[in-house]
Amino acid sequence: MKNVTSCFGKTFGPVGSFSGVVLFTLGVVFFIMGYLGAIILVLIGAFIAFTKPYTTIDFEQRRVRSGDLLFGVAKTGKWQKIQADMQIGFWHSNKVYRTYSRSNRALDITQEQDLICLFDKRGKKLMNLQRLDNATSKDVELDRLSKLMGIERMG
Repeated sequence: MKNVTSCFGKTFGPVGSFSGVVLFTLGVVFFIMGYLGAIILVLIGAFIAFTKPYTTIDFEQRRVRSGDLLFGVAKTGKWQKIQADMQIGFWHSNKVYRTYSRSNRALDITQEQDLICLFDKRGKKLMNLQRLDNATSKDVELDRLSKLMGIERMG
């Protein structure tokens, strides 16, 4: 097993992503109708709609990379070596995206995720490694990643 890549939702949240899809679609329609300036809408919409955070683990070279998939294709981020004093453990993420309507009403969208994360020797979270599904046994997956990466579990 060489590389494993995991994605963690949308960079601009669910409302931003939907807005990007609308801009992208409108840009494509206007471009087909002959408006060359619509290519700007296509690019902006594609960037907002399809950009998402990701992490890649390279087990053979013992390194990880966390960044964004720009436009859903181009990877950013720098490789970081996995050191012997690093640990992996669970992290419960509870993100709330808030959007205001024109009538100044708030729309809150909550996204809860259970994640396996990489921690330094002091217990500080460095990056997300993998999102856990409800069907996946958390301890089994954590043990598997711990063995493949050659580092210990937290606590």
